[in-house]
Amino acid sequence: MAARKGLTKKVRFEVFKRDSFKCQYCGKSAPDVVLHVDHIKPVAEGGTNHMTNLITACFDCNMGKKHRLLDDNSVLEKQKQQLEELNERRLQLEMMMEWREGLIQIDNDKLAIAQEKFEEAALCTVNENGLKKLRTMIKKFPFDIVLDSIDVSVNQYLKSDGEGYYTSESIEKAFNTIGKICTNKLKDREKPYLKDLYYIRGILRNRLTYFDDHKAFALLERAYLAGASIESLREFSKEVRNWTDFRIELEDFIERHEDE
Repeated sequence: MAARKGLTKKVRFEVFKRDSFKCQYCGKSAPDVVLHVDHIKPVAEGGTNHMTNLITACFDCNMGKKHRLLDDNSVLEKQKQQLEELNERRLQLEMMMEWREGLIQIDNDKLAIAQEKFEEAALCTVNENGLKKLRTMIKKFPFDIVLDSIDVSVNQYLKSDGEGYYTSESIEKAFNTIGKICTNKLKDREKPYLKDLYYIRGILRNRLTYFDDHKAFALLERAYLAGASIESLREFSKEVRNWTDFRIELEDFIERHEDE
């Protein structure tokens, strides 16, 4: 019978990192507990050491809680086990530090890229307060959205001072608008239909004498999510005669289709 192949430190680290150094059974995290790498399908039953068959588990969840009295011959063995446990805690702390340092470095690299992109476009230097705002945006939004928003902002708001630079007012406005653009882009990504609904709301606003912006948009979105097509909502917005008819027809449609 072939000997069971042990897991390398690299594999264990990748499993711990994937599972955020947390037991996937009970939720306890290092360093409060000692973590093991458990086989989802046991090796004895044909399970492999592939990442998809490995999961992070604490000692108790992996080995089971066993309570037994120590006899004279087991004291040394228990002390040895305790030393091994302490060493394992130290090793896992080192792994966690390496993981966190890697995440910090990634964030720092992203910050440097975003900073350079804005500075090159605006011909300026981002101060410490600006860097804090950029770091917050990078944590809050997908990085590609942050970079795209910088492009949109500088193209839209930077104004020349006539001497080859941009006015300080326009630079400040461009920078301060990046976060708002990120928010709108994220909404567009999560709900790509919003632009069409905003357009339809604009049609209604221009046609109807009385119009409730907030309620109208809420009804349009609910109707769309209930199954109304963008085209049908657009045509309806061009034909409906007043706010009451608009509200009643959409509420009726939603009531009939929302739970289907």
